Amino acid sequence: MGRVGWILRLLLATATLEGVASPAPAQDWRDLGPRQRYEAMQNYKEHRELPKQQRREVEAQYDRWRALPPEERDRVRQNYDRYERMPPKEREQFQRKYDKWRLDER
Repeated sequence: MGRVGWILRLLLATATLEGVASPAPAQDWRDLGPRQRYEAMQNYKEHRELPKQQRREVEAQYDRWRALPPEERDRVRQNYDRYERMPPKEREQFQRKYDKWRLDER
């Protein structure tokens, strides 16, 4: 999974814990299913192992995510769901285009 996918996965897992990523928001850790708990813990562990600067960047991205209006977060989730359903080749093409776009933006 590329950086985009990892960041989105982290944001969505964290957002689930915050109660914003699912149609029936989890109010508590105990409300999460076993798979959601496992994924959230894995994402949290990965996040804690990042270098300090990268952790700050991810946290800043999450702050921007939380500041989005609910309809914009829904749009992002729908796009991410569509990305997740892409066949591997199509996903690779998308990732290459995204990486090129990111480099051009700098």
